[in-house]
Amino acid sequence: MSVEFEAAEALRHIALDETVKSYVLQHPPLYQSLRPAAMRFIGGETLNQCVEITKSLNQQGHAVTIDFMGESTRDASLAEQATQEFLNVIQAIAEQDLDASISLDLSHIGMVVDPELGYRNACTLAAASEQAGLEMMISMESTDRTDLILEIHQRLCEQFRNVGITLQAYLYRTYDDLLAALQRPGKIRLVKGAYEAPQSLARSRDAELDAAYSQLMETLFQSGHSCSIATHDPSLLSDAQKFIQEQTLASEKIEFEMLQGVTPERLTTMRDSGYRTRVYLPYGQEWHLYLCNRLAEYPPNLYQAIVDIVSSDV
Repeated sequence: MSVEFEAAEALRHIALDETVKSYVLQHPPLYQSLRPAAMRFIGGETLNQCVEITKSLNQQGHAVTIDFMGESTRDASLAEQATQEFLNVIQAIAEQDLDASISLDLSHIGMVVDPELGYRNACTLAAASEQAGLEMMISMESTDRTDLILEIHQRLCEQFRNVGITLQAYLYRTYDDLLAALQRPGKIRLVKGAYEAPQSLARSRDAELDAAYSQLMETLFQSGHSCSIATHDPSLLSDAQKFIQEQTLASEKIEFEMLQGVTPERLTTMRDSGYRTRVYLPYGQEWHLYLCNRLAEYPPNLYQAIVDIVSSDV
């Protein structure tokens, strides 16, 4: 086992530790010292900052999906505040005619407090998004929440056609989840999966995962369902283009999505190849989990994080 692999697993573990997140938020010197490393990967700490970055990305030919960062909200009033902030995002997108959608964690808007609260708040946001002509994408979370997230998504799809769902290729269950999701409206976003998971539930992050991702991706393409291929993996991107070309598939319902600040040149290449592209752009102050997961995905980013932190003090 390499040191880089051990570092990545340690970062994923830290990312899920709510006491660490709380400590960072409650200690301004620590928060400010880590902040420059996070700014590389997010759309700022305020909605206004995020809107300006969205405009820039739109001008570069990329659509955007905006997420007000937060997860595991354990207070109903905070969940309501988060829901209101997402309503503000929807309003900003509509008023400024941005090429954007919203993405959210159901646990951020109340699912952990009470599943029915999470569902009601999701309905509020889905209705507002629908009225504005926008898509709402539900993100996936840790494995202990997968069943509940998929259940709420299914309920939402009984009322709305603009609600998408994220599926994680590293889980053994995902092929069956994909077949079920294909029976519902709304875009399907396919990711590798960033959370810690027991070996009994998830594949290791190696060739086996890449093969699973490819199989799921090809199933999505063949279905003709609206989908977002969310990966930075160059071999998977190459496989996707080859499959689309060989099968002479229409690309109107296919988009490629990548994270802000991570291999932007690859997204530009996909755009220049004629595909619709999208940037996942989170904003807010709860960037601890997000930063840890970005560093875990590519441990050498730790070096860049150190440079960002030190450079901000120069």
